[in-house]
Amino acid sequence: MVRGFVLVVAGLSLWCAKEQSAQRYCRAADTPVATANRPAENTTARFIRVGFPAPLFRDVPEVLIQAAATPFKKTLYKELGIHGDMVVVPDYKTLAEQLRDGKLEMGVFHGFEYAWIKDTPGIVPLVVTQPCCGRVQACLVVRDDCPAQGPHHLKGACIALPRGTKAHCLMFLERLRSDPTISPGDCCPIKAFNTQSTEEVLDAVVAGTCTAAMVDIAALLAYQELKPGPAQRLKILVQSKPLPPAVIVWRKGALSPEQLAKIRDGLLSCHKTPIGRTFTNFWQLECFKEVTPEYLALVEECAKHYPPAK
Repeated sequence: MVRGFVLVVAGLSLWCAKEQSAQRYCRAADTPVATANRPAENTTARFIRVGFPAPLFRDVPEVLIQAAATPFKKTLYKELGIHGDMVVVPDYKTLAEQLRDGKLEMGVFHGFEYAWIKDTPGIVPLVVTQPCCGRVQACLVVRDDCPAQGPHHLKGACIALPRGTKAHCLMFLERLRSDPTISPGDCCPIKAFNTQSTEEVLDAVVAGTCTAAMVDIAALLAYQELKPGPAQRLKILVQSKPLPPAVIVWRKGALSPEQLAKIRDGLLSCHKTPIGRTFTNFWQLECFKEVTPEYLALVEECAKHYPPAK
């Protein structure tokens, strides 16, 4: 999932381009901001490190990740004299810890993982992503004549996970398989399809060569639009509750009010520019949005229904 990073790059680049003359105090500086041992006062960041959990880049080649990082680093330094970088960490827990400890200024979380770390001191949501289909949800799909009445009827390795399966789909499948009514070894992923696209996997379910597929709601809706005939042969056996979209956060005290406002405004207006629309369209996002009470309520619901695995 490169979308979060690419769009952060776009938003920060817009901010940089607009503010070159206003940021003279940042020239040629490369000293990291205050650590967690210092007071959480808003400071002018002279080095912006944006953290990402490695699962965001599932099935993405390392060379592509590094290629995406280059524009970010070059733009920050050329326009503002600020050094910046992306930092890929093993998982969401490490990301939260490094933000808390002052090792990162900003970070990107899947919405459901943000629900798990939302009470970490000093981590503040900045903007949220808005998917084109309007929601984030995982769907376990079978053919319309499948006799299964629920996931507990799916025996053995029978669930296809297409290439680039979204993290919330993997999380939902994990939660389904933790149900005591499902025997160990049942309702399991089948490796034969993990290099195929979502369209190819759903085609296989329609053809009867695959029992089930775990897909994102946006991918299922896209398939229904692309292939309305075959899509009529599919049904959702079970689906997750609506989940919070991905969120970009910052560490309290790491950025000055001026920096924070400009970064946020750049992200919120990203979709209004030609380059911004290219990014949002490519990564199937409508735009970035403000953090609303409704979003925070969805986060709370997610934490209640899908707590972190023990």
